[in-house]
Amino acid sequence: MAIDVHVHTRGTESGSKILKAMDKVGLERLVLLSVPPHESGSARDSKRPHKAVLDRVARLVKADPERLIGFAWIEPTLPDAVEAVRYAFEEKGLRGVKMIPNHWYPADERAQACYAEINKYKKPMLFHTGILWGDSDTSQYCRPAYYEIMLHYPNIRFAMAHMSWPWTDECFAVCGKFRAAADYQVSKWRVYADITSGAPRIWKVDAMRKGLAYLGDTQFVYGSDCFDAEDPEALSRNLIMDREILEECGCSAETMERIFTKNAEKWLGIR
Repeated sequence: MAIDVHVHTRGTESGSKILKAMDKVGLERLVLLSVPPHESGSARDSKRPHKAVLDRVARLVKADPERLIGFAWIEPTLPDAVEAVRYAFEEKGLRGVKMIPNHWYPADERAQACYAEINKYKKPMLFHTGILWGDSDTSQYCRPAYYEIMLHYPNIRFAMAHMSWPWTDECFAVCGKFRAAADYQVSKWRVYADITSGAPRIWKVDAMRKGLAYLGDTQFVYGSDCFDAEDPEALSRNLIMDREILEECGCSAETMERIFTKNAEKWLGIR
């Protein structure tokens, strides 16, 4: 079994179909990310652009609130961003936040206003880090060193997606800084590296070897970056590849269990 912490939604999925696909490939839980509010057609001109997309993902996870974990995609440049954080947690029962720094830096005052709100609720966050595909000059905002700002929000456990490729060494260095800030106590560690693919396989193998050697196996979580959660093949593609990569790195069964389930449970606050 595995927990996939990085699955995108389109807003049209069926919860029952997702659960069937999960059972087919051996996934215990999924973190389902709401549709980006700034890219959602009907919500674009609304005074509350987050509301419609948060409502949709909240309805989706009702199919099984234990196995389907809804995350609110918050875009801090929109006027209702802080209000949307409260709405996501208090009214919709969502369990975390996803953000992509798209033409804003992680220390942006608007983003920090959202972090301050999330910090009150002690909820986990997933950040895109590393190269950001597309035809715009966005990757410059996604360097992992910028996430040192999260030192000021001690109640937030956050994960850096894609191991920040091609800045994987920088990602691990930031993890090391947070580890030192926590006096090297694993129980106080609150930054994770999401191994969701971004790097080509040859780079990912090298990065995993270095990351495991430096950080150990307690702060990596698995994600697929899947865009079709109803399709078993789409859900399993990266799961199969990452199991092979970790086996190639010589990981034990205990390490595999931590990366695919136990670490995610800790990050998500699952008892």
